[in-house]
Amino acid sequence: MRENDGRAEMSLKSFDHCIEHVVRFHFPNDRNLNFTHWNAKRHSIDPLWVRASILEFVQSFKGAMKGMLLVSGLRESLKAGKRWTPKKEKSYLDLRCFIEQLVMKYGREDQDLSVLFF
Repeated sequence: MRENDGRAEMSLKSFDHCIEHVVRFHFPNDRNLNFTHWNAKRHSIDPLWVRASILEFVQSFKGAMKGMLLVSGLRESLKAGKRWTPKKEKSYLDLRCFIEQLVMKYGREDQDLSVLFF
């Protein structure tokens, strides 16, 4: 995605546009696939705020049978220093697990909700 943008970090608008293209590329036969992109770099990763964001995602697909949450920037949000430590890796894995569990707990049994981390 960065090849189309000459800067070191893409603008948010450009990044969101690329996300839509990636989803359409991977699901070409499902043009009506409902998805939401949650960029952790734009939100607080405090557990209360993460929980609120994930519950908002689940509610947004209340009437749909299928939906996808794309989570980006989670690792970057946890990386406060130059080095990625085992403690940061554990925090990252715990936060991923927390997000997945929230989606499973609050989604309906008959829904097909996916979470993709990148």
